[in-house]
Amino acid sequence: MRIMIICLLLLCSCKKVDIVSNTTDEVNITGYLQQHSDKFSSFLKILSITGDEGFLGVYGAYTAFIPDNDAIAIYLQSTGKPAIENIDVQELKDLVKFHLLQDTISTSSFSDGKLSKLTMYGQYLITGAGNKDGVTRVTVNRQANITQGNIRVGNGIIHVIDHVLQPAKFTLAEMIENDPKYSIFSQAVKETGLYDTLNILPASNADSSRAWLTVLAESDSVLNNAGISSYADLKTKLSHTGDPKNVDDSLHLYVNYHILYGVKYLADIVSSTSHTTLAPLEVVTSKLSGQAVLINDDTFNGIYEPGVELNRAGSDNSASNGVLHAAMGHFAIKIRNPVPVYWDVANFPEIRNLPAYFGKQNYPFTLANMPKDITTPGPSAMTYTVGSTYVNGDFLAIPLGGPGRSAWVELKTPLLVRGKYKVWICYRTQKQSGSSNNVNQISVDGEPLQRTMNFTVSMPVSSAGEMEAQGWKWYTDPVSNNWASRLVGTVDIKTTDRHLLRFTTLQGTQNNNNLDMIHFIPQDMDQLYPRFKTDGTPVPRP
Repeated sequence: MRIMIICLLLLCSCKKVDIVSNTTDEVNITGYLQQHSDKFSSFLKILSITGDEGFLGVYGAYTAFIPDNDAIAIYLQSTGKPAIENIDVQELKDLVKFHLLQDTISTSSFSDGKLSKLTMYGQYLITGAGNKDGVTRVTVNRQANITQGNIRVGNGIIHVIDHVLQPAKFTLAEMIENDPKYSIFSQAVKETGLYDTLNILPASNADSSRAWLTVLAESDSVLNNAGISSYADLKTKLSHTGDPKNVDDSLHLYVNYHILYGVKYLADIVSSTSHTTLAPLEVVTSKLSGQAVLINDDTFNGIYEPGVELNRAGSDNSASNGVLHAAMGHFAIKIRNPVPVYWDVANFPEIRNLPAYFGKQNYPFTLANMPKDITTPGPSAMTYTVGSTYVNGDFLAIPLGGPGRSAWVELKTPLLVRGKYKVWICYRTQKQSGSSNNVNQISVDGEPLQRTMNFTVSMPVSSAGEMEAQGWKWYTDPVSNNWASRLVGTVDIKTTDRHLLRFTTLQGTQNNNNLDMIHFIPQDMDQLYPRFKTDGTPVPRP
């Protein structure tokens, strides 16, 4: 038997407990437990009663969280039963299923959140880091610690735990209903008719998209702080039709807006910048600020809008059909009209965090350290470039097309309010050589826009009106024909969210694709103004 020592990598300043990995090709899970019956005789007895010792002793690929004898003793004490034989067989079968996953997952694949596979019981397990007496351990479901991990056997991996894991017994609807601090929100769930939506087990849900859900619930104290002391107050404030069961009623939409598709623990929430809700075409945005998980913390139309924090201690509560989080503030759908977005693509957090470079000198990004909101498949990346004649004094030089250059680059936009926008690509014309050419198809969320654009083409010399008719405009002040803004089409933004804009090279290749700004302007607004000075100052129409 070979023994390897794998350190548990946790972002914690506390003392860490090493996870010991044992490897054996001689036995499967049942065989290993039998070899160490002094430690696992109680779980072996459970497997014997449930008839599961056979399938865990043959070929397969499993991850087994095995409680040791002490853990089973603690479990029996909690049930009030003197022996394993006194526990209902079906309960024991469910217990075994909840401790097994049909995949091999080592601790190196654990995250601060749910494991990638369901248990055989049909619920997710969550892992994290727990600290006690200055010692940090890997926790499972906030119920047990891993005392010995990554024991590799012929049919999978065993992790030894110090407590029996307990599956969630209540649905989201029942969890909210049973918690007195959510009395107002709970009544809103019932009065809107959404109790049934939150009370269906995944296996029984005919709508697979709603089999697993996530609720961001507001407590009575949170609602009280918002001036809402009762359900009647909430209905008066939000129900514009007087019928909360009406799917178009504002109170109905309010509750739907607090329900996300899928099972999303805090780690899942911060792994994406937005999440679709049951409110049609509405999303909540999310971010991690330090250790705070924030919802709808956004800058809109140049104005910062503080968001709502999710209470870490009161969140990540597993239900039989999802997960429940506690919001620390009141939030609802914001009614917004489309507004223009004049996006300086060279202004992003990763470069702002480099004061020696931001606005001062060039910085070549590599594929390994690309900004999180800019993606390219390689082999080339891009260069943050300083130039005094560009808006805000900088731009992105993006190599595209051909050998040694990327076939496409994708950028995540700022927040766009749903509506129809004309899209303008603002760049400085430059040819890498006399014959250089770089024609790109622009798409938003995978939908190609109507016109292509070419980084090597200058604008036609004409009047502003004639140029606009041909899909061109000046975007700088003073104007120059080398500073081109090309209309690439009109996009229908379906949801108020950040979106993905992609340049895909159709023809040609060069390094000097100088991207300065991208304008999203509502189609019924002035498209030609404002123009922008090199310091970023907007210049309105004279």
